[in-house]
Amino acid sequence: MNNILVRSFKNKAHIHYTELRDIMEDRFCTYKRVGYFKERMAENLGVKFTGTIYASPGVLKHIKKRHGKQLSKKIVGNLIEYMRNIIEDPDYIGVYKLTEKGIHIELIKKAETNILIGIDIDSKRDYIYVSTMYPISEGKINNRLYRGKLIKWK
Repeated sequence: MNNILVRSFKNKAHIHYTELRDIMEDRFCTYKRVGYFKERMAENLGVKFTGTIYASPGVLKHIKKRHGKQLSKKIVGNLIEYMRNIIEDPDYIGVYKLTEKGIHIELIKKAETNILIGIDIDSKRDYIYVSTMYPISEGKINNRLYRGKLIKWK
């Protein structure tokens, strides 16, 4: 592993961006490919970026820790498979937020439990990744449809 130069600044440790990029590239091989953000979907959302979607080991741990009790054991035991299914065939899609750092996309699949996957597009680093996955209520879906934050997909 690369030597990491940790700098102390106001009693906080900071890692230089290039060092962080190197660490990310070293760990990138542990990331799982969970799907592809398709051109047709991007065009419908007004996004000019497509590519492979990755899930880091950290996001898988986050989902299990923060949302594991809300999801069925079947889903928690097969997170990658469920992510792939939702990304391949969502029922609703939408842009959650636009920031300087990137675009935050929501993909929702309706089933016995409605599941939302948050996808972040980091256009500066040409990287698309899963940021979260959790159940979403029918009321929240309807509210986002009404406000124009989601569109029906298929």
